[in-house]
Amino acid sequence: TQFSAYQNDIGQELNFEDIDLHFYNAYVGFFVEKDYSANTIGRHIKHLKTIMRAARDDDFHKNMEIEKKKFQIIRVPTSEIYLTEAEVKSMFKADFDEHPELAKARDLFLMGCYTAQRFSDYSRFSPKHVQTLASGLRVLSIHQEKTGTKVVIPIKKELDEVLKRNEGRSPKMQPQKLNDSLKTIGEKLGFTQPVEQVIRKGGKVESLMIPKYELIKSHTARRTGCTNMYLAGIPTLSIMKISGHKSEREFLKYIRVNEEETADNLGEMTWFQ
Repeated sequence: TQFSAYQNDIGQELNFEDIDLHFYNAYVGFFVEKDYSANTIGRHIKHLKTIMRAARDDDFHKNMEIEKKKFQIIRVPTSEIYLTEAEVKSMFKADFDEHPELAKARDLFLMGCYTAQRFSDYSRFSPKHVQTLASGLRVLSIHQEKTGTKVVIPIKKELDEVLKRNEGRSPKMQPQKLNDSLKTIGEKLGFTQPVEQVIRKGGKVESLMIPKYELIKSHTARRTGCTNMYLAGIPTLSIMKISGHKSEREFLKYIRVNEEETADNLGEMTWFQ
């Protein structure tokens, strides 16, 4: 394999001048052998190039190898999913009385869908986060764990019901357990439509069709919230105030709307009537 040709390099000490195309091939080959996704490999290369450029700016080295065209950041299109409004409603209405663990996972996930928050935030809601504004509007007010950003989210009817049946608190569940439960829930609810996934395997890019329920995970809630708010016509900047995104460019990466959904959404607007 490509990696085997460079395996003797593992464990050796490196200095800035050692970061060249030989190292690049070994670095990429190592991750390929570990079956890392193309975008994960690309993220590591991006971080390496950032460190190298910062060190060069501070006169630690004069190595220009990372600027060569072949020292590229690997990227393939991502196909992260979101749940449609109809699918979210189906999950909300589902009867899991005989499956308390699935009910707990469902409610926790829905808290993320209705607030567009990360798992680290929607997994720690408590009564102290519920406030009433001077206007009488009930909201969730929380400082995001990752950034410290304060977000204030109106509590919609469905979220209010989910909070009430959990005594105002997020159900406690580890991310992996949540991910496993969500796949079971999705399969039970018939979220079986095939979704194209582009992956990198053995150094090659492949396209696979995977049932949608297999792709649901904890972070799908945040994408679902952002996308469904967007489709509902809520202004981008208003959604960003809720989601905590700092730039529109980063926010738009979360929007998972295909051409048909865009056309349906536009068709509801006055100009197209």
